[in-house]
Amino acid sequence: MELRRLDTGRQLTLIARDRSGLFASVAGTLSSFGMNILKAEAFANRRSLILDTFTFADPGRTLDLNPSEIDRLHATLEKVLGGRLDVTALLRNRPKPALPSRKARIPARVSFDGEASGSATLIEIVAEDRPGLLYDVATAITGNGGNIEVVPIDTQAHKAIDVFYVSAEGAKLDAPRQSAMEAALNGVLGAS
Repeated sequence: MELRRLDTGRQLTLIARDRSGLFASVAGTLSSFGMNILKAEAFANRRSLILDTFTFADPGRTLDLNPSEIDRLHATLEKVLGGRLDVTALLRNRPKPALPSRKARIPARVSFDGEASGSATLIEIVAEDRPGLLYDVATAITGNGGNIEVVPIDTQAHKAIDVFYVSAEGAKLDAPRQSAMEAALNGVLGAS
């Protein structure tokens, strides 16, 4: 695990043994510390190793103003990576953000593409960004039997554009699993 400072924020890079929900757990941990994830990339190989990179902003300057928080973030991530800490407990006390006005809202959209990859189904999500969004989306995917293979995500102002390449049991998503996943994703996004 490496945490480094960038001109526009910080970047966390992880190489670890893959397990279900790992990407969601790291995203949730960063969100629980008040970090705003701007970009994330996740890659898994056939040996069950992952390379995840999270670029994030620290809007409250928590890590700059309290250097001991960097050590606490490292320790918390180690516990999460080791499966010794439940991320939902970390997020429970996180304050809810104020929503933008109705005119500024971005309608949530979920789409699936089974032809974009030879081995995974592409899921594209466009939604209003909020703290914990990436955690909620990734948890909905893994909670419905999806294995996140590759993730390029981007945030533009208040608009999250997340792309997930997802497989289930080593294959593309079948119609029933895709339908269940779509319902779960629409549920966490508040879409109809």
